[in-house]
Amino acid sequence: MRVIFPAAALLVLPSAFGDGIQFSRTIDTIADDSSWSLKFDSGCSSSDDYGSNDCSFAWGDEVTGNVDLSLGHDLDEGSTFSVDMKVDSIVPFSFSCPVCGANCTTTIPIVNQDVNFAMPPCPVSALDLSTPFDYALPADSPTKGVKVSAKGTLGVKDAAGATVLSGEITATVQ
Repeated sequence: MRVIFPAAALLVLPSAFGDGIQFSRTIDTIADDSSWSLKFDSGCSSSDDYGSNDCSFAWGDEVTGNVDLSLGHDLDEGSTFSVDMKVDSIVPFSFSCPVCGANCTTTIPIVNQDVNFAMPPCPVSALDLSTPFDYALPADSPTKGVKVSAKGTLGVKDAAGATVLSGEITATVQ
């Protein structure tokens, strides 16, 4: 299974504590039969049951950590993940994509860049997963030093419409 949230947080929703990425998140709901934790090895000032929080990374930093996911039931065709955010408190960035069995396609606002990637085949089987990650941030800001912020919600629903995971994220990139 592709782990979507860490990549989304690092690639789509970055930060501004000086030049770099800063973000915080709140997990509102998680299915009773599931769990999720995203832990960074450094760069974060707090943590909770869901891992690291209040994180800042400079351009060029190596970002390392671990994602632990326990999915207690299959995600079948019709399961979705969604993003509903505002960029700089004004520009909407919202989309919903299938969790499996099709491509996810959206357009990043302001730069009008299309993003299209294949999701895994259905069903995404119940699983326990622990995956380390090691990601080097680019040496320079993709926003060329302009501060860009985003705030909103992320969520996953199963085919019956029950919430598997939902939360809020605030991020800034400079």
